[in-house]
Amino acid sequence: MNESPESDLYAAIDLGSNSFHMILARQRDHQLQVIDKHKEMVRLRSGLDAQGWLSDDAIDSALSCLTRFGQLIKHLPVQNIRAVGTNTLRNAQNSRSFLRAAREALGHHIEIISGQEEARLIFLGVVHGLPKSNEQRLVMDIGGGSTEYIIGQGFDNQHLTSTEMGCVSLTQSCFADDVITADRMSRAIASARQILRPHRKNLTKQGWDSAYGASGTIKSISQILVDNQWSSDGSIQLSGLQQLRGELIKAGSAMDATIAGLKDDRRPVIAGGLAILIATFEELGIASMLVSQNALREGLVFDTLGRLHNEDSREQSVQAMQNWMRVDTAQAKQVAQTARRLYHQAHNTWQLHDTEYNYPKLLEWAAQLHECGMAISYKRYRHHSAYLLENTDLAGFTNQEKQMLAAMMLNHRGKFIKEAFDNLFEPHNTKLIFLTVLLRLAVRIHRGRDLDSPEVLLHIDASSLEHRLSLVFEEGWLAQHPLTAMDLDIEAKRLEAAGFYLTIQ
Repeated sequence: MNESPESDLYAAIDLGSNSFHMILARQRDHQLQVIDKHKEMVRLRSGLDAQGWLSDDAIDSALSCLTRFGQLIKHLPVQNIRAVGTNTLRNAQNSRSFLRAAREALGHHIEIISGQEEARLIFLGVVHGLPKSNEQRLVMDIGGGSTEYIIGQGFDNQHLTSTEMGCVSLTQSCFADDVITADRMSRAIASARQILRPHRKNLTKQGWDSAYGASGTIKSISQILVDNQWSSDGSIQLSGLQQLRGELIKAGSAMDATIAGLKDDRRPVIAGGLAILIATFEELGIASMLVSQNALREGLVFDTLGRLHNEDSREQSVQAMQNWMRVDTAQAKQVAQTARRLYHQAHNTWQLHDTEYNYPKLLEWAAQLHECGMAISYKRYRHHSAYLLENTDLAGFTNQEKQMLAAMMLNHRGKFIKEAFDNLFEPHNTKLIFLTVLLRLAVRIHRGRDLDSPEVLLHIDASSLEHRLSLVFEEGWLAQHPLTAMDLDIEAKRLEAAGFYLTIQ
């Protein structure tokens, strides 16, 4: 059989707090066929100091790993690769400088995802590896810095929770010197239960028919239970967890424990992971938990396939945001259509061809949501829109994408605040300004809020070092729309302050 072309291969990379994972897969008959996996115990969270700064050693270890990952993905199409960072990179003070170096090492940009988005992708990965069923499922995933809980039916989630506890962070806080006592284990479990307790009511109210655990800690504990005959089929019960708890306390140290199935790479974090799992069983009243072989990285592949086959969860998030904020969708659609027409006239001159982010879609989403802040107040609504976009959990969107949209929201009218783009990586800190100019023009053109969409030609003087633009309207249109004509004159002055020179014809 001939090898599939590289365009059929997909890569998913998970930069977790404890380990970095990568899978290479292809789609065959609506099934995901994994053709390669690679995992390295980077322990990024262990390199995070009390002030939230990643150590040089942790960064060097992570970059070395990403360089090795890069060898496997360098020939794949950019759109077939997803790389995400989770809890530690969400919280690290020097995350931005790390991401810049990581991008060079991997050869691909890395997205930072929120805890809610991490939970959504975990659920997507897990349920794709399970038989089709109408049962309500609870999915749990213990990471290095966070633990996620999701309840859903089929492929649809009803509840997403991400908590600030993980096997690395809890081990650091309760077992930093690798001394395991009954008192310390009890305090670790109590600490985990306290973190989980605010979410207990919502989780138990939803209910579930079956519980599933995902990722390394849970899979490792399941194997330990089987190897010690504390589980006959690989499922996890509280009785088996208590057996493991007793053996660790008896040993007094994870590094010195002689427990069948306890691998060396899991010893540094097993105590914290076990405490979280026991706390979850006790707090939520779980009777038994099955173990999933799929997790976040598989969810990333399926989410990527959805994006490439017109099943982008971000589209649903935009529509949900419009409904929630009662956006005038007819107006938003008009602005979006005009913005897209302007984009097609400008993208070659301004070189708006990006291999990392879909600029036309970012522009369209910004147009669809630019008025969402009006639901709070018309006064300073662009600021409200920007805040909402940056701080709302939107399924499918990464933190970077939300930051990009927020910068465009803030600048779609009024004084141009270029500082909003400063935190974006190159070339996006420049390219997003061009996109925002197009959005501003579309918003001005449709100030009248009617369904009259004029034919507009946008000319950009590519020979000039200055950004000189001209808008040409069909004959007589501006005379029939005097408010728009006045608005565009005002906009010309606004843009001039930002380094763009606009004339209207």
